[in-house]
Amino acid sequence: MADNAKGRVVHPDNELMRRVAQGDDDAFRLLFERHYRLAYSVIYRHIGVQSVAEDLVQDAFLRVYRAAPKYEPSAKFSTWLYTIVSNLCLNYKRDRARDRLRLVSAGEDGEGNPLEQLAGTTDPPGGEEEEREQRARLIRAALDSLPENQRMALILSKYENKSYEEVAEVLETTVAAVKSLASRARATLREKLARHFGDEFSGED
Repeated sequence: MADNAKGRVVHPDNELMRRVAQGDDDAFRLLFERHYRLAYSVIYRHIGVQSVAEDLVQDAFLRVYRAAPKYEPSAKFSTWLYTIVSNLCLNYKRDRARDRLRLVSAGEDGEGNPLEQLAGTTDPPGGEEEEREQRARLIRAALDSLPENQRMALILSKYENKSYEEVAEVLETTVAAVKSLASRARATLREKLARHFGDEFSGED
């Protein structure tokens, strides 16, 4: 959409945000539909729990809605949304880490470590389900161990099928940098996952 007064091209997302700021709920619905899948996928890749990912993506778009009146399109909308999504994931992981520390320290009250109690009373899942869950945990752990920029370059290019040009826009870097980040991420994942799955991941791209 062109801005006739200044001869600039107005990105559809920025125009939608302008309408959202004016109270246009239809514009917000369109914005949600355009970006929900990517936001959800990024969150799920970070967290690995469907119900949590659904809650966090709703929280992300609630923040978008509330921020609309003050939104300044200094960067691409998807980049701005990605920042919101990333912060939500980091906050969630930080809160979970604090919860785990409180759970462990609760054992100091004389009743033993509650984590050990839980492990002693919970039967492990059996068969193929256990194998699938273990596999998923290992892959998520390998992804989580990557530096943030490498993880996002890989998630967006490999799992979301974004072009290197699109990923470069989201991460605000160059195409060459994205290719390098994704390549290093794949190499690290191959090394980490080959330890658990052998040759199955030796050619992972």
